[in-house]
Amino acid sequence: MIKILKQEIIGLGPNSTKIKEYKNSLLELTSIQKEAIIGLMLGDASLQSQNKGKTYRIKFEWGNKNKVYALHVFELFDEWVLSQPHKKDRLSPQGNLVINWGFQTFSHIAFNYLADLFFKNGKKSIPDNLILDHLTSRGLAYWFMDDGGKLDYNKNSKNKSVVLNTQSFTELEVQKMSEQLINKFDLLCEVRSNKNKKVIVIKDASYPKFYELISPYLVKEMRYKLPNDS
Repeated sequence: MIKILKQEIIGLGPNSTKIKEYKNSLLELTSIQKEAIIGLMLGDASLQSQNKGKTYRIKFEWGNKNKVYALHVFELFDEWVLSQPHKKDRLSPQGNLVINWGFQTFSHIAFNYLADLFFKNGKKSIPDNLILDHLTSRGLAYWFMDDGGKLDYNKNSKNKSVVLNTQSFTELEVQKMSEQLINKFDLLCEVRSNKNKKVIVIKDASYPKFYELISPYLVKEMRYKLPNDS
């Protein structure tokens, strides 16, 4: 069977035989993609199905400040995406222009395992042992780049605590993830409240260990999220 290259199908209609053959030639994510997508799903990535759960696609979107990171993730999942990242403009409730960059994969059965992991009764949720069984240091780096940051934004602060923004998950799920981060990566973590939602704080004392875990995978343009002097 002759392998169809992605550049051969760009611009073809969605029902093209060549596109179907190309999709069928892809079997599963690479090991690097599998590690990264766990962190991205813990962040802001989302799954969508257009055929009642037979297949899924992954949707990504970031603010304009993180455009380079958006392009990095696009390149990471290149073979699963048929169109370039697109710019989305909207007005905030205050009337300010908000620019986002997004893209989505095509629908494929290769993403179904993510729905099994992250979907419960049609809602994004966290299964037992997700961190212990599926999160690697690479995944932790993408989680941080996607939805983490320094705890203290005072430029003179010596506090190197970092926060993972888990506000979209239940308190029980956040507590469970915090405990598993402690057990798996030996990080000092605690759950704190932020506007009546729960976030995970990785404490200052564990920052050297945290940085050692994620630094090989950090996109340089995302280093602004790190504490001062990192």
